[in-house]
Amino acid sequence: MTDVASSLPMLMVFLGLVTLLSAPLRAFLGRLSLPGMVGFILLGVALSVLDAETGVLTPRLQEEIVILAQFGIVALLFRVGLESDLDQLARQLRRAAMIWVPDMLVPAMLVFMLILAWPGLGLIPALVAGIAASATSVGVGVAAWEDAGRLDTEDGALLLDVAELDDLSAVVVLGVVVAVLPALHDGTQGDLVGEVAWAGGLQLARIIGFCLACYAFSRLAERRLTAAFSRLDRRIGPFVFATGTVFVIAALAEALGLSFAIGALFAGLAFSRDPAERQIDLAFAYFLAVFGPFFFVSIGLSVRLDDIQAAAALALALFAALVAGKLLGAGMATWILTDRATGLLIGASMIPRAEIYLILMLHGLALGEWAVPPMLYSAAVLASIGTCILGPLMVGRLNRRDGVA
Repeated sequence: MTDVASSLPMLMVFLGLVTLLSAPLRAFLGRLSLPGMVGFILLGVALSVLDAETGVLTPRLQEEIVILAQFGIVALLFRVGLESDLDQLARQLRRAAMIWVPDMLVPAMLVFMLILAWPGLGLIPALVAGIAASATSVGVGVAAWEDAGRLDTEDGALLLDVAELDDLSAVVVLGVVVAVLPALHDGTQGDLVGEVAWAGGLQLARIIGFCLACYAFSRLAERRLTAAFSRLDRRIGPFVFATGTVFVIAALAEALGLSFAIGALFAGLAFSRDPAERQIDLAFAYFLAVFGPFFFVSIGLSVRLDDIQAAAALALALFAALVAGKLLGAGMATWILTDRATGLLIGASMIPRAEIYLILMLHGLALGEWAVPPMLYSAAVLASIGTCILGPLMVGRLNRRDGVA
């Protein structure tokens, strides 16, 4: 109890400083056409370097920052799910799937082969990195289209659909793979196939069951309960109900071995059909503004200076694979369906890797060095920053060249 009390003032100072810095940092980077997450990650890296020299961040304080980061993850992924248009996705599913499949597989295979061939890594890190590489960043890509005034176009809707499919598939596939990783790591040759099949099948059954439960909640109970809370308090009732529900669903997902991330994402999807979705989304934006930065700050804090120096070459190679994977996967598929200019624009829009990508790599790091070594994690963070800079710059230039911005 004394330890908690002694760390509380430092936690409050940290919470206050990051919150106060978030608005000017976002505004400054926004003028440079860069996402705010780049600044928050770099802030975390700077704090990590400072801590290595001074020891200012006590172990207790670092644990508490991780808790704040978990709130940020829940907020981020709840909004990703909440802002998904399932009806529109269903209407364009066939067209979007024709882009989504190569958009997911090409970068995953490129990164998998790169990590597998890199000295000192191996199969399991290659699997985790490959799955993470299939994701994209909905927020970073969408911001560039919003600036150009093109998000409401047919191509903008297609971009959203493909990006959402990317993130959903990456989270679900990693949920299955994380369950089989211990079997791959510890299993003997004789029973390896059986252990992997059992673990993967059990996890897939959990995911399907969890999805069905969320769907039933969405169709049968969510609107009635949201309306009931709205009658109690029309101003904040729906937000209060959504906030409480997302934490319960996220906790249930974690208890089932699916992670907070999957729970928050599917909680958002469960609320996305509700007419009150916009009211919930606007209110949740304030929650995200406070806690969202801590996820990215914690990403930077988990990177050590020694790891950055050792990971520089791998980061460059990984960055090249991440960029090439989306340009080839999404860009070529879109070109075949539409035209070359649209293909290049969609491909460039899919380059950024942020929320889901970093969550998946962090999840692997938490399993241990056998899943994601610190050097690979540091390289992934550096490559993520690079993609979040290059992607919006390419999209802005292509829009200006085409005379639409």
